[in-house]
Amino acid sequence: MRSFFVILLLGCSLFCSAQNSFKHEKEERIQKTNFPQNAIEFLENNLPKKIKKVKYYREQDSLKSSYEIKLKYKGRKYSIEFSKQGILEDVEITIKAKSIKPKTLEKIKKHMYNAYSSFRLKKIQRQYQNENSKPKKVLKDAFSGNTKENFSYEIIAEVKKDKKRFFIEITFNKDGNFKQVRTIIQSSYDHILY
Repeated sequence: MRSFFVILLLGCSLFCSAQNSFKHEKEERIQKTNFPQNAIEFLENNLPKKIKKVKYYREQDSLKSSYEIKLKYKGRKYSIEFSKQGILEDVEITIKAKSIKPKTLEKIKKHMYNAYSSFRLKKIQRQYQNENSKPKKVLKDAFSGNTKENFSYEIIAEVKKDKKRFFIEITFNKDGNFKQVRTIIQSSYDHILY
């Protein structure tokens, strides 16, 4: 009986690890009225003026469900994600590779060359996470483009390994050190390139 529980526990932990290595994301557009009210109030009080093309989404991935607002500000695309409870999780800004310091970009590319036989960077985002429960500061850092604070690079890439092509979401810290990678389940890829 005891060995049964050990096997069950090991099986559950392996399943959870496998869930973390894959990204299967489903996103649906929703009305503003279906977005968490406290998140709406936070955004109304803290977003800069003159934002454009605001869209609201509910997102479900293999690990959690959340809410996301996408918008444009000064020609840049922003994605702001909240928990189901309306707590800010992160802010992402779509950037070009040339926005990354050359030394950092070289480190990222070196990792990619070592891990895959070929790759193409499809989308790069600078990601500011709300790790210290300071949502106003996170939002301010993201919209001001503050690169002195802590942030990550989240990259969607098409890669080739062992003669197979697939998409990944790979994350590096602000210095270009590898953090994590998840394989994207193809059906979830369509909306990711927003």
